[in-house]
Amino acid sequence: MDNIIPVLMCGGSGTRLWPVSRSSEPKQFHTLSGDASLFQQTVQRFRSEHYAEPLIVVNTNHRDLALREFGRLSAGTARLLVEPCVRSTGPAIAAAAALIAEEDPDRLMLVAPSDHLIEQNEVFSQAVTQAAAAARQGQIVLFGIRPTQPETGFGYIETGEPFDGSCFKVAGFVEKPKRAVAEALVAGGRHLWNSGIFMFSARTILEELERYAPEVLDCARRALSMAQRGNDTIRLASDFDTAPVISIDYAVMERSDRLVCVPVDPSWRDLGSWSALWDVGSKDNNGNVARGDTILHDVRNSYVHGDTRLVAVMGVEKVVVIDTADAVLVSSLDQAQNVGRLAAELAAAKRPEATLHKKVRRPWGSYESLRVGETFQVKHIIVDVAGRLSLQYHHHRSEHWTVVSGTARVTVGDKVFVMRANESVYIPKGDVHRLENIGDEELHLIEVQCGTYLGEDDIVRLEDQYDRIVTI
Repeated sequence: MDNIIPVLMCGGSGTRLWPVSRSSEPKQFHTLSGDASLFQQTVQRFRSEHYAEPLIVVNTNHRDLALREFGRLSAGTARLLVEPCVRSTGPAIAAAAALIAEEDPDRLMLVAPSDHLIEQNEVFSQAVTQAAAAARQGQIVLFGIRPTQPETGFGYIETGEPFDGSCFKVAGFVEKPKRAVAEALVAGGRHLWNSGIFMFSARTILEELERYAPEVLDCARRALSMAQRGNDTIRLASDFDTAPVISIDYAVMERSDRLVCVPVDPSWRDLGSWSALWDVGSKDNNGNVARGDTILHDVRNSYVHGDTRLVAVMGVEKVVVIDTADAVLVSSLDQAQNVGRLAAELAAAKRPEATLHKKVRRPWGSYESLRVGETFQVKHIIVDVAGRLSLQYHHHRSEHWTVVSGTARVTVGDKVFVMRANESVYIPKGDVHRLENIGDEELHLIEVQCGTYLGEDDIVRLEDQYDRIVTI
């Protein structure tokens, strides 16, 4: 297994888990089950001598989040393959395979979503060993989950003749069936849930892409050939935008004759809805799952999630209650699969709650907008220990910083000085500036912006330790 590169896909938006999961910070970067985010749990799953350092495929809007989450694990190094836009899994996997093939086309790739829950890692690891043997024979290996119940939200793999002892040839696929069909598939014993986890060599998947989706592969290769390559980030060029929007399932999997499946039962779940989180959660004596500061009285078979304050629920059954800083969701548990429709309505109405959280995370820390006017904005900025904002300037706004707690090193123009609690500095529009936390605790400050335009894209970075300067 020491030839395997985990390729972690971070492209999902997770709208069915709104209001916690939003397009600016989707579900894989949240702690929804256990004590770590789903992304961190996925990274940890592949931390052993059997795996190479992971390749993380991420959209440019989520690159900082992935880098921050990975850095908090102290888990070695990783490369980030950054997409300039979302084109589904077909172009993303094509670009990842082309990159890996530059070094060794026979290297095995284990492609896995970053938002799945796998509770029995040893069982999964055994399946990986079985899959690797088939992948080294030029096969595309799918991981099929033995179904525990009829599910209408999952796709199914139909297994065929045995292949090499531990795998089966793939006879076909069934997309998200109706309830009666799902019951028949489970009863028949030949169908497995399609986990969306694959293994193949870079050579194999590139050959199949060349055969079945050459336009996808051509766009991916052009974008990679002109990519901006930094210390830990490879930014695909804008040619990636011209790739067809197509999943790897439609591009290759449903057409290739080189598919085999390894059955596995690792207590796997695709945590795509609040009802799924209720299913896997630790329940009290009344069947409730509660996270955060909550009080439940005469409540049964419900899921309650509190982010920022006390959430009290009383006298209900089979409901979902989700509280965040700027939005509250109340739904029946039976309707939780449809939350994505509500999120889509909010996005269509251009409501900021559809896409943004009040607290925005950055690789150096976070900020929260406290008050926004036509020509001003007030922010609470938190800089992590050793965090360092980019050396930057703005075209349209000035800024005033006041330190609340912690110790800051501040650069304004050609001056560098230290600021502590109750000390302030004014930064005129156009002046180059930087903020660093040089203390041993979080740095908190209040920033007041004034100007004709206050958007986050009015930042011109000159230096940045997080490789956020884009030149392509």
